[in-house]
Amino acid sequence: MARPLLRGDRLQAAREAIGLSREELAENLELSSPVRIRVWETGLERPRPRFVPRLATALGVDPLYLLDVDRDDPPLAALRLAAGFATNEVTGPGLSVMTYLRLEDGRPGADPSPEVIAAISQVLGVDSPRVEAAVRRSRRDHAAMATFEG
Repeated sequence: MARPLLRGDRLQAAREAIGLSREELAENLELSSPVRIRVWETGLERPRPRFVPRLATALGVDPLYLLDVDRDDPPLAALRLAAGFATNEVTGPGLSVMTYLRLEDGRPGADPSPEVIAAISQVLGVDSPRVEAAVRRSRRDHAAMATFEG
């Protein structure tokens, strides 16, 4: 599944709402150039996951606000991006990267164990019910795409 997109329009609106120029935001994030902010705002490029929570903090918004997702029912990928992690960084005791990827992609299968949910919850810094809901959302999205493509 494609990862959620950063909403450039929301990034720009949040930046303008607090009166920051692209230059000031780039400096705040320790970027070499404000061009990076412009390409994110125009949708020409997506920021690396580590920049999503940093952008949100700098702009005083929820990281999920910057993503093209339902903030009340985000898929697992959105929670990961909001936490600033690449897929290969979501691992820990009892959680392999491949297990996490299967869940993020929404592939059908057995429900994840409470230990796997707890491990994801710990890595992403969200509570277990939020992770369980995100897994269900990812599976619904995957099923909808399979139906659409089929």
